[in-house]
Amino acid sequence: MDNFLKVINELQDVFSTVGASPDSIKLPQIVVVGSQSAGKSSVLESIVRKNFLPRGGGIVTRRPLIIQITQDNLAVPSWACFLHNPDKKYTDFDEVRDEIVAETDRICGNSKNILPDPITLKIYAADLPTLTLVDLPGIVKVPVGDQPENIEEQTINLVKSFVQNPNSIILAVSPGNVDLANSEALKMARQVDPDSKRTLAVITKADLMEKTTENRMVLEGKSIPVKLGIIGVINRSQAKMDEGQLLKEALEEEELYFKTNYNYIAEEMGTPYLTKRLCQILIENVKECLPELIIRITEQKVIQQNILDSLGEQIDDVFEMLVHLLYKFCQTFDNNMEGKETIKLHNGIEISGGQHLFQQFQHTICAELESIKLPENIEAQIEHEIMSASGSKPALFTPNITFENLASNQVKVYVHPVKKSIKKCCETITEITMLLSKNVFRRFPNLKREAHHVCLSLLILKTQAVEQFLDNYLKCEICYINTNHKLFTKDRRRIEEETRDDHDEDTDANFEKQNVKRIKALLELYSNIIKNQLMDIVPKTVMSFMVYAFKEDLHKELIQKLVDPQKIDQLMREDCFIEEKRKKATKMLHALEQADAITCLLD
Repeated sequence: MDNFLKVINELQDVFSTVGASPDSIKLPQIVVVGSQSAGKSSVLESIVRKNFLPRGGGIVTRRPLIIQITQDNLAVPSWACFLHNPDKKYTDFDEVRDEIVAETDRICGNSKNILPDPITLKIYAADLPTLTLVDLPGIVKVPVGDQPENIEEQTINLVKSFVQNPNSIILAVSPGNVDLANSEALKMARQVDPDSKRTLAVITKADLMEKTTENRMVLEGKSIPVKLGIIGVINRSQAKMDEGQLLKEALEEEELYFKTNYNYIAEEMGTPYLTKRLCQILIENVKECLPELIIRITEQKVIQQNILDSLGEQIDDVFEMLVHLLYKFCQTFDNNMEGKETIKLHNGIEISGGQHLFQQFQHTICAELESIKLPENIEAQIEHEIMSASGSKPALFTPNITFENLASNQVKVYVHPVKKSIKKCCETITEITMLLSKNVFRRFPNLKREAHHVCLSLLILKTQAVEQFLDNYLKCEICYINTNHKLFTKDRRRIEEETRDDHDEDTDANFEKQNVKRIKALLELYSNIIKNQLMDIVPKTVMSFMVYAFKEDLHKELIQKLVDPQKIDQLMREDCFIEEKRKKATKMLHALEQADAITCLLD
């Protein structure tokens, strides 16, 4: 049976070394909980049969203390060592106490704050059973002296981090001279273990309890529902410790007291029975939890390996890595634009870069141009242009310049939405490159930043080429109104016939109305022709002058600007957060592999 407990001790050592939180692996363990001055230290010393714990006013225990007792027939006399200094062997337990104080101060400093980093104490003895206990700081309600104002919150949060583990056994220590209804230890236990299935209550100072029927029922386990039982013990008073009373003598007095006052339950009271009961409970708990623990270790190994894979390995050749990453970035951009790979946008949508750009064509270029109509006052503008072209003489025919001026003005309306669509496409490609660089260069913030600058500079050049081309194209459309356009001439006769048939009387007023209506219809026809041409040519220009030109020059530009021997070390410097995360994951994976090997010993 001891093998099970030894395995748990080894697992605790492994995970304590890498600083794993109590909740990460959920090891089965006995957690000692109680308010300050409830007598936890006296209980632990009685179990170990050594005076080794710091004592004094205020909070003495400021870090969790993992006490691993190992039965060793050769350990005569008993001796101890610490996980943080395993080579030093202690036979004087006064020195053990001093080392606990020193190691606490080393991490906590002179402040009275509580820290979760545990101290692991290993005790080897021939006359003690194999057992592991975790001593936690006592729960404090009111700060005293130089204790921090939030000392209650600190102690409660730390205790909860241990007792929330469903595989932990809660050893709730309460003083017998205080009403158990106000016991902080039992209150805490009920919060995480409402059915009291994993709670064992210990009543210290049982000799100070009034010998009433109610208190007898408490010790008999009939008053407070605790599944694992209630055990009364008697602590050495401070006066007797000052007198030099030995622990052996105290245990004899404890045995005599229970036999005298509670003879019918004396065999289930006292420190020796508590020690025996703890061993039984822990062994049963370990055997029950072990299969699940093995599964959890395996799952955690996969998780930590995935973390390491995502972070990447250590770099052996920075030059080779840089060239590889630049090529990978360009290849990823190509694949995204071709629809072979996807990116996750800021809104959480996963889409290929090419599809994302196509949506911008639809939502900005096509939608913006499609929404443009002739102005509401176009008829007034037509009449004004006709009058301006006629001068001081009435016109028999509408001059061509009237239509050309009106058509040119309408083409000018398309300049703004075209420029807006170019800007939006540039922003979309910038967004795509930023998202890709964040993924490809995530380990190297300096490289990510510099690569983004190179992409942005190159994209600005390509955008200027698009703007220049489309600006010249629009100027051509504005300067020359092609009334011989095939689509225009095709529908022109139909429009003239429709407007002529609308009025039967051939009067000057009807002629003017027909003329305005005809020019308006022709303007709408010509405007739609130019609009459709732009809806076709703008995406083509963006793809040719911006996207494909950017793709063609991107790799060459990145190599020229970034593969510089003087800058390479700076560019390939990893984010300290990633480096730290890799070290932590590597340590944790190593610990899990050790744990896996340790649990295999029980097969």
